Amino acid sequence: MGSEGFGIAPTDLSGSTSLVAGASRGIGRSVAVGLAAAGASVVGLARSAEALDSLGEEIAALGGDFMPLVADISDLAAIEGHVERAWRWRGGLESLANAAGVTNRASALDISPAQWDALFDVNLRGAFFLTREVGRRMLDGEGGSIVSIASLSGVVSDGAQVAYSASKAGLIHMSAVLADHWAPKVRLNCVSPAWVETDMTRGFLANRDNTAAILRRTPMGRIARPEEMVGAVLFLVSGMSSYMTGQNLIVDGGWTA
Repeated sequence: MGSEGFGIAPTDLSGSTSLVAGASRGIGRSVAVGLAAAGASVVGLARSAEALDSLGEEIAALGGDFMPLVADISDLAAIEGHVERAWRWRGGLESLANAAGVTNRASALDISPAQWDALFDVNLRGAFFLTREVGRRMLDGEGGSIVSIASLSGVVSDGAQVAYSASKAGLIHMSAVLADHWAPKVRLNCVSPAWVETDMTRGFLANRDNTAAILRRTPMGRIARPEEMVGAVLFLVSGMSSYMTGQNLIVDGGWTA
């Protein structure tokens, strides 16, 4: 096939609407701002109304449209209503970014059933039911793209504890299975960062031995910043990745090289 008739469009999401779960901080906040900067209207879902207000001000300064949605994705009874509100705001959703996540530092020998369940309730159970509610509407409509923030921990053993790692491995495989089931109308992919400087990792990275061990394993020689995950998400929600589904894009500074 020749080059005639084929062009690569810039990442312009004008006229689209995206729901970002976990939008109040870390990677989720950076993704929400990045989507708005690319022209998307953004629904930010998080538990903190104050943090969402701050995010809304940042997006407004970019000239973007923002709707805050104070919610906890582990509250399954409320998910359908939250998604319906997000869907009605601009008459649909073109993309969902699953960035809500929690962790704990309990070892395999010490973690309690309650701790295990609390982590999976957000990282996998909540992510699935949120994805399902958005996905069913996309399937009934014009389709869309769903991107979940997984983790290098779901691919290799990288120092994270077992519950977190298992939840992210489940998120990656969940996305692959749904990509198979929902193609071609709905694309599902993951972005798997290595260690990123966020509120969630700050305590672990404050330990110099932990940070030194990570840096020794990372060819790029540093910890990632949340905004460095935005490009991968924008690529996966845009038409630039129109033939990609069921994939896990690893953004790890070379860890798995």
